[in-house]
This record gives sequence, structure tokens and C-alpha cells, in this order.
Amino acid sequence: MKNFLRLDGRSILSVPYMYIDHKDYLADSLLTQNHVSVRFGSEFSRDNSSYRIIVCKVRKKDTAEFEKSMELLCNKMLLFGHNDYMEFCNNIMETLGQNRGAA
Repeated sequence: MKNFLRLDGRSILSVPYMYIDHKDYLADSLLTQNHVSVRFGSEFSRDNSSYRIIVCKVRKKDTAEFEKSMELLCNKMLLFGHNDYMEFCNNIMETLGQNRGAA
């Protein structure tokens, strides 16, 4: 199950990502714990959803730790009782995959 996408970017210093987080921003503490420097960009959500799609940039040297943090986020969501997180991520990734194929 994937809860993030590595986006296309032209920077030699950073890599753009999109990831799915909870409205309580559970990923923030994992990123801090793993010493990942992140520049946050846009955030998208629906009024009736507790999840957010967050766009950010990560320094190239931190990409492995960022992706490790995203794997840990799945476990953290379950620990906090967000049992629908994986289903939500799968639906979003499916939708994005369909849209990417149409472009």
C-alpha cells in the first residue's frame, strides 16, 4: 500500500512529493523524528474527510528517510484507530493513476 507519490520536478536540490495524512498531521512527528527537512506546499481536503493530501519538497539527501517515514505512517494510523486509512490511500492512488494515464 502506498500513501505517497514522488512527483516530477526539475530541482537539483529537492524532490517534490505528495502524501496522505490525517487532519491531526500524524506524519509531522515522524518526519521530525527521522530528521527529514520538508518544505510544505499545497494541502487539499474535502469537508467530510479527516484525511489531507499534502504536497511538499524534500531535500534529495533526505528522500530515503522521507519514504521510510511514510511507511511508518501507515502503522501509526492503525495505532491511532484510523482503520480506513489504507482503503482511503488505495482509492486516491487508483484515482490518480487513472488521471495520469489519461494525460
